[in-house]
Amino acid sequence: MIEKTYPKLKETVLTTELPNGLTVVMVPKPNYHKTFAVLTTPFGSLARQFQINDEAPITIPAGTAHFLEHKLFEKADGDAFTRFGELGADANAFTNPYQTSYLFSTTQNVLPALAHLLDFVQTPYFSAQTVAKEQGIIGQEIQMYDDDANWAIYMGLLDLLYPGAPIAEDIAGTKASIAQITPELLYQIHRAFYQPNQMTLQVVGHFDPDEVLALVMANQATKTIEAVNVRRFEPVIPEPTKKETIQKFDVSRPKIALGIRLPKLDVTGEAATKLTLAADILADILFGEQTDWYQNLYNKGIIDTEFETSFDLMHAYQFVSFFAETTEYDALTVAIQSQIAQYKTILAHAESAFESLRRATLGEGIQRLNALESIALRGDDVLFGTNLFDKVMLLQDLTYSDILDSAEKIYQNATLRRFVLKK
Repeated sequence: MIEKTYPKLKETVLTTELPNGLTVVMVPKPNYHKTFAVLTTPFGSLARQFQINDEAPITIPAGTAHFLEHKLFEKADGDAFTRFGELGADANAFTNPYQTSYLFSTTQNVLPALAHLLDFVQTPYFSAQTVAKEQGIIGQEIQMYDDDANWAIYMGLLDLLYPGAPIAEDIAGTKASIAQITPELLYQIHRAFYQPNQMTLQVVGHFDPDEVLALVMANQATKTIEAVNVRRFEPVIPEPTKKETIQKFDVSRPKIALGIRLPKLDVTGEAATKLTLAADILADILFGEQTDWYQNLYNKGIIDTEFETSFDLMHAYQFVSFFAETTEYDALTVAIQSQIAQYKTILAHAESAFESLRRATLGEGIQRLNALESIALRGDDVLFGTNLFDKVMLLQDLTYSDILDSAEKIYQNATLRRFVLKK
């Protein structure tokens, strides 16, 4: 067992890799009443083709990772949620572009709930009947997303930045793509991506680490899971071809998304997490509510409280985005372009603003340490191998030079592209 301590935060993280490759991460917090556990595989909606051993490559239809997440809860003898309820635990799951996670929280029966979590995720059951049923259910869910303007503007921007790439396709897929899903495909994906050596179990809260580890080891020892070699095929990502797309949609006011697609930045681990932290503060320095730039646009009615910015870094997909609801989208576009063009001049006089924002962000990060769910899910564990404690410590050590370096990576030679939804 590897013990990593964070003296300034008074936190300890215990990590063990089991003989079958399953990684167990434990953060004991004896003063809490609740325990939160999450079992994660680094398999999400971006995975679109793979190969097991020397077998034929397999193509993954859009929406399959999300579909599989739903189907794992359904077993031949009932629903996995039922057993969690009997144990007094609240369970859930989610899929994003780069991971699928299954989780529960409870104040009782921690060990039985952990055993159940491992069992239902590692023991798949799929049939033609249940797959067909789920295709109908998720088809209705897809229709709901199609009618959501906020989702449409986000996906529209991604398609503008990465035309035809997996990231530009809905996590839930389309009715046509999920119609291609079969029980055989789901079993093959589970065989490839739900290997113990790809998965991580995180347990945070009130528990005895020795008891938890003994339970997990005993549970895994009862299972014979075929070890396979898995190769992922990375898709070819097309270059953008347009600077603007305007789409008709039933909205009361136009919704606007602007984005900057970055060249692939070769950053991993703590360096990648550090870049995301710096990028968020940099966005606040340039476009935040406290800036004269923001207040001027707000007072003129060009933006309102719906205006927001974000920075995303997901391996091959790295982009900055701006979202707003406004009739004055031409004026907003010019204002953002002007601010980007002047970023060096602005940053030459913004070191005190950086320090204020860094301290405020650090305070928010420390507050999140009081929430078990935040500790387990707010880190960059899957993407970069950094947890929430690492992020707080990186933020504490962040310098203004880091901000200036990040600005060069993000805003130098930036090309702004725009997606508009309007009647």
